[in-house]
Amino acid sequence: MTWRNLSIVRKLGLLLAFNTLLAVLAIALVFSVGSAYSRYHDTRAQLLALAAVVGENSRAALAFDDPESARQTLSALAAKEEIDTVRLLDAQGALFAQVEFPRLDHDGDLLERLVQAALPATLAVQQVMTDGGQIVGRIELSAHLLHIWLDVLAGQAAMVLLGVVLAALAVHFGMRLRRIVTDPILALAQVTHRVSREQDYAIRATKAHNDEIGTLVDHFNHMLAEIQTRDNALRRERLFLEQRTVDMQLARDEAERASRVKSEFISTVSHELRTPLTAISGALGLIAGGAVGPLSPQALEMVAIAKKNGQRLSYLINDLLDMEGLMAGKLHFDMRALELMPLLEQSLVENQAYAEQHKVRYAIGPRIDGVRVWVDAQRLQQVLANLLSNAAKFSPEGSSVEVAVRRRGEMVRVEVRDQGPGIPASFQDRIFQKFSQADASDTRQKGGTGLGLAISRGLIERMGGSIGFESQEGQGSCFFFELPVWHPQLQSHLLEQRVSAVRPSTPRVLHVEDDEDTHQVVCAMAGDRIDLEHATNLREARARVAREHFDAVILDLTLPNESGWSLLPAIHEHQPGARVVVLTGGDEVPGDGQWVDAVLRKSSVSPRQLLDAITPPDTRSAPEGHTP
Repeated sequence: MTWRNLSIVRKLGLLLAFNTLLAVLAIALVFSVGSAYSRYHDTRAQLLALAAVVGENSRAALAFDDPESARQTLSALAAKEEIDTVRLLDAQGALFAQVEFPRLDHDGDLLERLVQAALPATLAVQQVMTDGGQIVGRIELSAHLLHIWLDVLAGQAAMVLLGVVLAALAVHFGMRLRRIVTDPILALAQVTHRVSREQDYAIRATKAHNDEIGTLVDHFNHMLAEIQTRDNALRRERLFLEQRTVDMQLARDEAERASRVKSEFISTVSHELRTPLTAISGALGLIAGGAVGPLSPQALEMVAIAKKNGQRLSYLINDLLDMEGLMAGKLHFDMRALELMPLLEQSLVENQAYAEQHKVRYAIGPRIDGVRVWVDAQRLQQVLANLLSNAAKFSPEGSSVEVAVRRRGEMVRVEVRDQGPGIPASFQDRIFQKFSQADASDTRQKGGTGLGLAISRGLIERMGGSIGFESQEGQGSCFFFELPVWHPQLQSHLLEQRVSAVRPSTPRVLHVEDDEDTHQVVCAMAGDRIDLEHATNLREARARVAREHFDAVILDLTLPNESGWSLLPAIHEHQPGARVVVLTGGDEVPGDGQWVDAVLRKSSVSPRQLLDAITPPDTRSAPEGHTP
């Protein structure tokens, strides 16, 4: 086990032991060196002092030339065990007397031999004897130092032993610290692991002491309390959001169901009302024209009132049907490249009677001849009729309604400007909403359904343009729409797309759709990347599926008299390798989901999604400039 993997307790104990042992050894070393140095110098000083005393005592023997007396004096140093030899020299340096003290000779143990080999074994000192400034002799002493070194080593050994004992005590006390330091930390770690595993923020750590670890435990418990509070709040918010999601889903489903019921009701009622209303209006026209004989003035007035209100009801039905068709995406558009100015002039002529009824006149201001736009002539006339009739209806008698055409880059703008009271600022942001009118009294004074501008905006946007207005109260209003200018090269490009030969690798796709506009939109999405065939009903689709080969089938569900799901068995039988893509306006879920490869919504499908749904995954290629 490496040092990094040791527990904190062991690391702490070992560090304490090592530091203690190191400190004791350092102290022992310093003490031993100091003690040895002190003993050495003390011994030298003692030897010098003894030499001085012996020299004074030997002065007479040296003066009377009595070597025997000198040896007796020197023998007095035998009591000093460390002294080995004493020599007395005369003034000329000749040996006068010498005494050697024989000591018990033994080889000594290994330690003594090592000490003698490593350290100086003897110490020699000398003391000069003088008389009146003249040197009369010299004392030389020689002592051995082994006992000094052995005493020092004994002290050092005692210090080492003390260090070992202290290190052992340090390890012992380090282990004892586990209950104070490590155990609370390990308990805190266990609580952390339990909280993480159980996701229960109500768990708390137990505080053992009021030290730093106790403070850490307090902060940890406070953090858990904060997390618990936030977690409870998040749980409540999640439950609330889940309930709101369920409620919104139910509300959305109910709204969609109500919208479908409303659309079906409006469509059914409008269709059912149109036929008898046409008969009523025709009969009233015949009566007013005298086909059944002359009528009294009062009867003619009543017939005129009935006919007028019949026309208003007819306009309302037509507006409802147009609005419903726009919302459902089923309104038919016959798009063509047409010159704009003749369409405007025709609209002015057709709405002249309405201008005369309100005693205003239409006038064309700036015009641009030769400009062509890609529009449905009938739908554009419908927009112009709405704008012109509104301008005439709200203009004062004797005033004029100006129609202007202006070029704005690649767009052409048609403006219809009146001299009426203008649009209130509080109403301007709602003017294009359905059934919107500035004042409820307008319905009685001016007439109208409140759908005209909403329908006009839908028609212009479906033809690739935009519609808007400018108005200030008391200064009249200017309604305008802009359409892209049609270029001949664009027409050539579309013709090339329509008549170009299908590439051999182009997939052949059958589009089962009763709405021509939707089929044109799918054609525009597909371009020349697929060979798109069209079947408008299930009878034709079944016949073509049985006798022709298709790589894919794009299926609409709301077909006349029968659901599109009924075609799935025939596709499965005759076109087993064909992909089936349901393109629907609702949220229908297939009953035979194993036979359907994709379900796309008409309102949100993109060309890329459609092509990906038609093409098998293993044969798709990324579009140019795109990395999948």
